[in-house]
Amino acid sequence: MAAAASDFNSIMTQLKAGKYAPVYYLYGDEHYFIDEVSNYIEHHVLNDGEKGFNQTVLYGKDSDVRTIVSNARRFPMMAPYQVIIVKEAQTLKELDEFEAYFEKPVPSTILVICNKSSKLDKRTKFYKALAKHVIFESKKLYDNQLPPFIEAYLKSKGFKISTRATQLIADSLGADLGKICNELDKLIINKHDEKEITDTDVELKIGISREFNIFELIGAVALKNSARAFHIAHHMGKAKDFSIIATLINMNSFFNKAYLVKQSKLKDRNAIQKEFGFNYYQAGDYVNAITRYSSQELEKCIRIMHEYDLKSKGVNNISATPEELLKEVLIKIL
Repeated sequence: MAAAASDFNSIMTQLKAGKYAPVYYLYGDEHYFIDEVSNYIEHHVLNDGEKGFNQTVLYGKDSDVRTIVSNARRFPMMAPYQVIIVKEAQTLKELDEFEAYFEKPVPSTILVICNKSSKLDKRTKFYKALAKHVIFESKKLYDNQLPPFIEAYLKSKGFKISTRATQLIADSLGADLGKICNELDKLIINKHDEKEITDTDVELKIGISREFNIFELIGAVALKNSARAFHIAHHMGKAKDFSIIATLINMNSFFNKAYLVKQSKLKDRNAIQKEFGFNYYQAGDYVNAITRYSSQELEKCIRIMHEYDLKSKGVNNISATPEELLKEVLIKIL
């Protein structure tokens, strides 16, 4: 029986060493880590010949706790373990019916419960019975944790990536790790014998422009560099996948955070990065913004974002195109 590891790396290390626990309860908002653990168990604990009689995949919406427990109490047939994986367990009801099983699980059963929500009430008897087993909360990564994740993922595949390319992916794809890994796999497939991912690869294979994207635009706005901001906006507006709504959401988020940084009185890039969880490049943009915009100007920018969010959705806007709306925003800000 494995010790009750509670972090992703420790769980995966024990699984790869063939050390299994009788119960794994995986929950949280970041689905990637939950899927990685459950997929590893599903594909590696039993061989193909053993799976037919000894591996069961159930779904919360089509099952109930009594059925799951009944399956878990069976013994394996001609195999060292039986594996039961419960997916989408957040829809299960009457969880208290697990308590007796958690108190005395069948040692030859590996029960994996995947709850893709962040809800786990630690005051309940259910949790107290579960606590002796492997509980893993899969949390969303902060912005400054994304570049190390990208680098580690590629390293595990035998690839390196430039710092700029890492940041471009992290900034453009957000904190959806599943989406990030899918895009990284695309890059790997197209690299053939080369083992380093460059920003050119990112631009050509993922379609993220190195020069004309929302993060370059925010960087120019933070510097109050009008010429560069309008140049970037012109090219962004011509792109087929340009979304004025998504652009305004990102700009609104930037100005709101810049206002908070301004109020904090912090000015050092490293201190701002640490306090607010920004990555290195983001922290630089916020330093630029707080040195060039007063608190009143930042408040005005936030009001402009709200005004144009409505216009982008047709309120008080008869005919302006998304590109024209973006240029109007920049005129009012800069």
